[in-house]
Amino acid sequence: MPEGAFKMEETHKKKMEEHKRKFTYLLDEDHTEVKRLSLEDLEEAVKIMRKCAFDVTDTDVKTIIVYNNSFGCYVNRMLIGVGLSWPAHLNLDQKILTAGEPNAIYLEDPAVLLAYEGRGLRRVLLHERENEGKKLNLKYSIAYLAENIEKGTSIEESIKEGGSQLEKLYLSEGYKFFRTDRGIMALKEL
Repeated sequence: MPEGAFKMEETHKKKMEEHKRKFTYLLDEDHTEVKRLSLEDLEEAVKIMRKCAFDVTDTDVKTIIVYNNSFGCYVNRMLIGVGLSWPAHLNLDQKILTAGEPNAIYLEDPAVLLAYEGRGLRRVLLHERENEGKKLNLKYSIAYLAENIEKGTSIEESIKEGGSQLEKLYLSEGYKFFRTDRGIMALKEL
């Protein structure tokens, strides 16, 4: 084989690899859209939440969606993540939810399908719901965390060392943590 033919063959292989990489990248690139959830999304939202091990009923989710403060992430028009939230009244001194004029947006844990984990969708859903709270002139964003952090230890340090992705997300977004009778409250001023 002539020397030039070998170089041409290698150049052709490199071009083909480059072409394959570009093509693969286009297939991997999904268009993610965030939209407010409506009652039309109820059935899909419940399915997503159940697939993510949430024990919910249609009635539970419907009760929250009607507040019009919940959002979903869509990829190619398919719902793949759900972030439910609603307005609540926070008694800041006692760190409890009480009856009264809403001053906070309560965030349920987001549900994201396993195939779409690691793409920052929880952060996107968190920001959307926080922005909704700001639009409603609410002062706080709140959520409750699992109670697996031992008493007597720093909540922030425990989260840094072994917290869940969601707990670490709240920590990175400037939330403060408080022990309450209902569990650990994550709280942020909006």
